[in-house]
Amino acid sequence: MGGNIGSGKTTVAKIFQSMGMRYISADRIGKSILPEIADKLKSHFGNDICAGKKIDRKKLQSIVFSNKKNLKILNNLSHPKLLEKINRKIDHIHNGFVVIDAALLFDWKELLKRVDYPILVKAPLELKRERARKRGIPEKIFDQILKNQKKEFEMAQTAKFVIENNGTLWQLKRQCQKILKELKNDC
Repeated sequence: MGGNIGSGKTTVAKIFQSMGMRYISADRIGKSILPEIADKLKSHFGNDICAGKKIDRKKLQSIVFSNKKNLKILNNLSHPKLLEKINRKIDHIHNGFVVIDAALLFDWKELLKRVDYPILVKAPLELKRERARKRGIPEKIFDQILKNQKKEFEMAQTAKFVIENNGTLWQLKRQCQKILKELKNDC
């Protein structure tokens, strides 16, 4: 499942997980590969991206989302490893449903080919902004991230399901239950 920053992808993914789906988090995997590419990141962006010996994600985020060239460098370094690890996780699951929580799902054509039912999670702009703020993402960074993400209407063209995440948690769970029922009926 994909969607813009603050749309609620992880909340939706965890709802599906609570319903018995296996859960793969691209963000969690992305965090785990930072040490693997740390030296290359430092050579491109300098030691300012570090907090002690570790990469400071907030500093890195600020640098890469303020400049498309920097974002491209990060993506070129991280995405091959990230996609390889996601694919490996998928390969080790032999039955049941899997939910992949990935903001860039609709950008990753090869991964998208492996997904039977792409789901887009949408939310109004101000709600996304507020959710990001609560996660400690400054408004300027939020705007830069959003600017670099696909527009919801573009993702909706590929999505099999669209979840409108603009209500209560109960309403969100109901949408997920409806989708899961359709998936089970289709299989």
